Amino acid sequence: MVTDASRAVVDDAIARLREEWGDCPLAEPHWEVTPAEWERDRERFAADTLGGAGAWVRRDDGAALMVRHEGESAWSEPGGKDEPGESIAEAAVRETREEAGVEVDLRGLVMLHRVAVDAPDRPTLFRLIATFDADYVAGDPEPREGEIAAVRWVHDHPNDLMYPEVAEYPL
Repeated sequence: MVTDASRAVVDDAIARLREEWGDCPLAEPHWEVTPAEWERDRERFAADTLGGAGAWVRRDDGAALMVRHEGESAWSEPGGKDEPGESIAEAAVRETREEAGVEVDLRGLVMLHRVAVDAPDRPTLFRLIATFDADYVAGDPEPREGEIAAVRWVHDHPNDLMYPEVAEYPL
């Protein structure tokens, strides 16, 4: 069953990530999606992807890099879906480069999310989102055309966050 299989894969990935990168908080959000969105996630699970990853990028002065997706008013860390054959850490680095135009070095984990994905008449599917703690290395932050509307450095968390856990990320 997809519920048990996806939960086992995500739990194994959480254990491996914590072993490699150190312990961090675990959030357990629940997403209600359409059947079509659930099917896309199930197909991604069948293609051996975990979910996605992002990076909480900070400069030496303590500022953190945040992005705002097109069509959204809320801010979050840069990140996105992992690709088949790509580690979740590699996905965090790639997605940060693609979404915000900067290079980073990962140094640990900020938070893991074991996401329960539900849709009408579908079993629960578990996905993983890993947010890495990262140092800014190089690049001028620029939004990715067609996906990211704005990129900015912040010294305080904005009031309008994509999800509440971002407020817990260190500044």
